[in-house]
Amino acid sequence: MGYHKRLQKLEAARLAVNRNLKGSTIAPSDVTAALTSIGIERGSMVLVHADAIVAAQFPAVHPAMADDERLDLLIGAIEAAIGTDGTLVIPAFSYSFTKGEVFDVLRTPSAVGMVSERFRIQQGVCRTSDPIFSFACRGRLASELCALPVNECFGAESVFGFLHRRNAHIVDLGCSMSRGGTFVHYVETAHGVDYRYRKEFSGTVIYPSGQRAEHSVVYNVRDLTRRSDADLRRLQRRLADDGKSRTANLGRSRVMAVTAGDLFATAWRMLDEDPVALIAEGSRE
Repeated sequence: MGYHKRLQKLEAARLAVNRNLKGSTIAPSDVTAALTSIGIERGSMVLVHADAIVAAQFPAVHPAMADDERLDLLIGAIEAAIGTDGTLVIPAFSYSFTKGEVFDVLRTPSAVGMVSERFRIQQGVCRTSDPIFSFACRGRLASELCALPVNECFGAESVFGFLHRRNAHIVDLGCSMSRGGTFVHYVETAHGVDYRYRKEFSGTVIYPSGQRAEHSVVYNVRDLTRRSDADLRRLQRRLADDGKSRTANLGRSRVMAVTAGDLFATAWRMLDEDPVALIAEGSRE
């Protein structure tokens, strides 16, 4: 079983356990309030990495309340913070081309969690056409995001570049930066780190119109001969020490936010100081 399938099974198991724990429940309005307290405003563009453990803390509205209903309440609570003029972006990564699979924009499931997959299939959500790192989007700028050309996963014209130019908020909701730090790979690509290299992946994309087309995309993959797996603990501490990240407790979980500009600038400085500051090779623990 692959890592991402194990992650989804683990997330489902944790949701089942946590929704049955007594005490320490939170309401969806608490999620909205926590996001507002850390600077998320109406009209904001937010990239949210969310763990279903947050939804597991909602008390049951009725005895037969299903997990999907909890996830819908969580998504609604996030969108209540950004309002109708905001834009919600959630990773819907499929890694399709890395696995030799066709990428169907409308039908290929997300491989990165229950919140992601639930959001992907909701009404009014569009999905970017990156066959490796796609995003589900809803809100004012969603159509613009989903129309971006897909040539390089972490390039300047990618979703990550768009988020950077708009100085979007990057939010880790119930998870740490180790899971919600994909934006860092965009910084690494721009900086030209030597532990990643360009690799082209090709395959078939099925677009929402039903059109099938052959496509190639460049993914800046990591050098597996080195300890190049991400270790973002130093980055997370640096952001906190510099007053760039904002956090709030949320029942048994936590939420953290940082702007794309602050995350980019901080990660860039750390790479200037230490070229392996963001990977296991540079770990000081």
